[in-house]
Amino acid sequence: MEPSKSFQFCFDIGLDKNLDTYIPTAYILEHTDEIKYLNKKASPDVLESFGIVFENLDASTKKILTVCESLKSEFIFKKFNVKMKSAKTIADLQKDAKIEFAIRQHLKTNLNIFYTLIVEEKFPLSVNMGVEKDFYRSRVATAALYLEPQIQFEKHSEGITYTLSLKENQTLFSPMDSSITILLDEPGWLIIDKKLGQLKDLNAKKLSPFLKKKSIEIPSKLVDTYFKNFIPEIAKKIDIEATGFEIEHRDKITSCTLQSVYDFFKNCYYITLCFDYDGYLFDGNKTKTKHTFVDFSIPNEPRIIQHKRNSDENLYTNKLLEIGLSKIKNELFGCSRDEEIHDPYANIHFIINHKEALKNLGFTIENLKLESKEISTEKAIISSSTATTKEDWFDVKIIITSGTFSFSFSEIITNIKSKERLFLLPDGSYFLIPLEWLTKYSSLAKLAKTENGNLLLRKNNFAVLDAFPELKTTSTPIYNAEYTASELLKATLRPYQIEGVKWLLGHFNSNLGACLADDMGLGKTLQTLAVLVAVQEQLGFTTKTTNFDLFQNETVVEREPLKTLIVLPSSLVFNWYNEAQKFTPHFSKMQYVGNDRKLLSHKLASSDLIFTSYNIVHRDIAILEKYNFRYLILDESQYIKNKNSKIFKAINQINTAHKIALSGTPIENSLDDLWSQMQFINPDILGSYAFFTENFKIPIEKKQDENSLAELRTLIQPYILRRTKEQVLKDLPELSEQIYYCNMDPEQEKLYEKEKSKARNFLLKTDGSSPDKISIINTLMKLRQLSNHPKMIDNESEIDSGKYIAVTNYLENLVKGKQKTIIFSSFVTNLSFYTSWCKENKIDFCEITGETNTKKREQQVNQFQENENTLFFFISLKAGGVGLNITKASYVLFLDPWWNPFAEKQGVARAHRIGQLNKVNVIRFISKNTVEEKIIKLQENKKLLSDSLLEESYISNEIEANLEYILSS
Repeated sequence: MEPSKSFQFCFDIGLDKNLDTYIPTAYILEHTDEIKYLNKKASPDVLESFGIVFENLDASTKKILTVCESLKSEFIFKKFNVKMKSAKTIADLQKDAKIEFAIRQHLKTNLNIFYTLIVEEKFPLSVNMGVEKDFYRSRVATAALYLEPQIQFEKHSEGITYTLSLKENQTLFSPMDSSITILLDEPGWLIIDKKLGQLKDLNAKKLSPFLKKKSIEIPSKLVDTYFKNFIPEIAKKIDIEATGFEIEHRDKITSCTLQSVYDFFKNCYYITLCFDYDGYLFDGNKTKTKHTFVDFSIPNEPRIIQHKRNSDENLYTNKLLEIGLSKIKNELFGCSRDEEIHDPYANIHFIINHKEALKNLGFTIENLKLESKEISTEKAIISSSTATTKEDWFDVKIIITSGTFSFSFSEIITNIKSKERLFLLPDGSYFLIPLEWLTKYSSLAKLAKTENGNLLLRKNNFAVLDAFPELKTTSTPIYNAEYTASELLKATLRPYQIEGVKWLLGHFNSNLGACLADDMGLGKTLQTLAVLVAVQEQLGFTTKTTNFDLFQNETVVEREPLKTLIVLPSSLVFNWYNEAQKFTPHFSKMQYVGNDRKLLSHKLASSDLIFTSYNIVHRDIAILEKYNFRYLILDESQYIKNKNSKIFKAINQINTAHKIALSGTPIENSLDDLWSQMQFINPDILGSYAFFTENFKIPIEKKQDENSLAELRTLIQPYILRRTKEQVLKDLPELSEQIYYCNMDPEQEKLYEKEKSKARNFLLKTDGSSPDKISIINTLMKLRQLSNHPKMIDNESEIDSGKYIAVTNYLENLVKGKQKTIIFSSFVTNLSFYTSWCKENKIDFCEITGETNTKKREQQVNQFQENENTLFFFISLKAGGVGLNITKASYVLFLDPWWNPFAEKQGVARAHRIGQLNKVNVIRFISKNTVEEKIIKLQENKKLLSDSLLEESYISNEIEANLEYILSS
C-alpha cells in the first residue's frame, strides 16, 4: 500500500483468550518513515480527527478496516447471538456446536483475508505489542514467506521414524530450529523468526509436535493404526520421502480428463488437463512432477507407491491446440480472451459443443464440475415447439432436450430472469444454459406468464417469438394488407406513403394499434386520411357528404358513419380539418371545439371524422366516454407522454376498436414517453409501468444496457413505423446546419459570471442535498435569458447584448438578399427585441406566439407564403413547432437553444418538408462560454434517446446529472 502523505494505518495481532485466536487491531498515525509507537486506534472518532472520510479511502484499506471490525469480540457476539438470546458471552455461544463451527469459519475466512491484504499491500504489522505500544520492538516482516512442508518416513527394525521439515525457496529446515507462532490453522499462517509466513497444503496444527522435537518415533505395533488414521489425509497433498520401504513406480498415463479452473481476477473458467497415473491425478497446470503415498493393503507391511509424470502429456496438449483451444497461461487452455471475459463459461461450452471430437482424440469428459456442481455435457436442443392462439394470447409449448432429459422451457424462466446459468436436472447434475439464451429469450421470460407448464404470451408481444425459428404458429398476428388508392382520396400518394397506408391497414385488420412516427413533413396526415378512406370502403360503406357545424344546414347521413375521433393540439384542429376537406371531401366532418361544442355532442355518433383537442378530451371525458368510436387517432401523441396526467387518463377512458398514434418525436425526454404511447395503442405490450421501469427504463437510461435496448426495440418494432426525410425524399432540397457563436458584451459577460457563481452555489450544494426541478429550471432559465440580452432579466438595464448585435447584423444581410426566414425563440420577450428592430427599419414580418388565435395563425401563414415582401416570420418555439407548413422560407434561425432538441427539430420541419424547393439553412445563435454552449453539446446525446429505439444509438442522462457540467467554466 502506498501510504498517503498525511497518515498511515498499522496493525497489531494479539491472542484473544476467549476465541483462542490471534485477532488484529487497527491503528492510525501521522505518516513517518520509521514507526516507533502506536497510540491511536483507528476508531471512527479518531479517523474523523484526522479528517478522513471512510468512503474516500482506497478499496484495500476499506476492506482491511472492515475485516478488523468484523473480528472484534463484540461484533462476533452480536452476529452469532441471534439464535441464542440467553447467551451472555462468546463462551456461552461456543457451547452450541453449530454456532461454534460457524464462528470458526467466520474467523478463518476473515483472518485469511486480513493476512493476504497485509502481504499484498505491505501494511506494517506487529505481534503481541506491549503495553507501552512499542511497535518497533514487536514488528514483523510482511514480505510473506511461502513454506512448503515435506514429510520423511524411515523404516527400521523397531518401527518408523516420522520427520516433518519446512522448505522456503531451496532452503530446508526443521521447525524446532526456528521460533514459530501459529496464527491460523487453515489456511496456515505463521510468524517464523519475526517474519510472516504462509504454510502450503497443511493444517498448521500438524506442525505442533515438531516445534519441540525434530522427529517422532512410531513403534512397530502402532504403525498400522498411526498410518491409517493420520497419514492418508496428509499424503493426499504433500509429497513423501521414504527409505526402507518397498517402492512401486507408476509413470504411465492411464487417462486424461478435462476439468475446469476458475480465474477469480478474470471471472472465467479455463480448462486444465488432469492426468491419471494409475491411481493419482496430476493437475496439468501445476508444477508437481511426482507424488508418493503409502499403501496399507497388506497388514503391518505398508509399501510406498510413487507416481511420476512423463513427457507423453505433451501429446494431449497438442491435441487441444489442434482442436481450436489456445494456451492462455501456464497449462490452462481457453478460447479467445474476448469470449472468456464476455462469457465466464465460454470454455465450458466449448467442451460441451466439441464433446464427441474430444472423446475421439482420447480425452475423458466425466464429472466436469463448476463450483463443486457436476455439469451435464450433453448438448441441448429445442426439440419441439408450437404456439396456438387463444383469444388475445399465444399458448406457447417449448420443449428442451438435453441427453436423456426433456423439460419445458417454462422451467428455466426463473433462471433466465435472474441470469442464473445452472439449471438442476433430475439426476443431480446441472444443465449449463447457453449465454445467448439469456439475451435471445429474455423478452419471452419477462413478458410471458406460466400456466400448467406452458407459457401464455400476449398476442401483441408476438415479436419475441421470432427468437424461436422452429416455432410452429397457427396464425399470423399482423396481416399483410393490399391497397389500391381510391378515387375518393383527392391526392396522389408517394411510394413510401402507400407503404405507410398498407402498414396501418395491416394493423387495422389485425386489431392491433400502431404508431406512425415518420419524420415531420412526410405527410402523416395524408397517410392517415388514406387509411380511413380504405377502411370505409373495406367495410362496404356508401357515402354522402355532410358537415356538422352549429350554424349550418344538416344533411341526413344515409349509411353507417366511420366514427373516427381525431385528437390534436388545439393549434392543429383547423389544419387537419382543412386537410381533410381538401383530400377527403366526401367524409362528414365536425370540429368538436369552442364554447358551444356541447350543443353538437349529439352528432358525435353520426360523423365520419370528429376533430377535437387534448384539453377538450380532458374536460369532456364524461361525454366522450359514452360513445363507441371505430377509430381513435392521436396526432402529436407525445402530448400523452405523462402517464400521471389527466389527459393520459382521459384518453385511455375512450371506448374504441382501433387506435393510431402519430408523432415525429415519440420519445422527447425519456423512455417514459414511449411507455405512455405504447400503452395507449396496445395496452400492456410493455407491461406495467413498474415492470417497464425495472426491465427497460433503468437498464437503458442509467446503465446503457445494449441487450435491454435490443429487447425493447424488438418489442416495439412491429408497432412503430418511422421513415426519415433523408430515407424517402430523395428530391427534398439540401439541409444545411451551422452554429453561429456570439461574443458577449464585456459588461454582459461580467454580469453573467456573477449570476453563474450564484447558480453554482445554489444548485451544487455541498451538503449532498439535491435542488428540486423547479429551482433548476428557474435558475438555468435566468442564465439563458442573460446569455441573450440583459434586458430579459432587467428591463431597465443599459448593458448591450453581444448576441443581439450579431443577430441584427445577420438579419440585415438576409434583407439585402431578400431571403425569407423563420426566427424561433423560446422566449416571446426575446422575439420582441427583433420585431421592434423590424418596425424601426420598416421591414415587413409575421408573428405567432402562444396568444395568437387559430384564425390569425392561418392568416399569418398565408401572408408569409404569399407576400414576397414579408421576409421574416417570428415564432415562439412552443406555439409554432407543429402544424405549420411554411415552404417559402429558406432560412431557419434559432435565437436560443434549450435542453430538448426535438422542439427545434419540429421547427426546422416547418420549412424543410414536402413542397420546399429551396435549400434550407438552419443557424443556431450561441453565446460563447455560457450555459447555451453546454446545452448545445448535450443536445446531441438527448436526441439519441429516440434514435436508439427507432434507429440505432445510445442514451443520455437527465439534466440533473449534467448540472455540474452545464455550470462549469
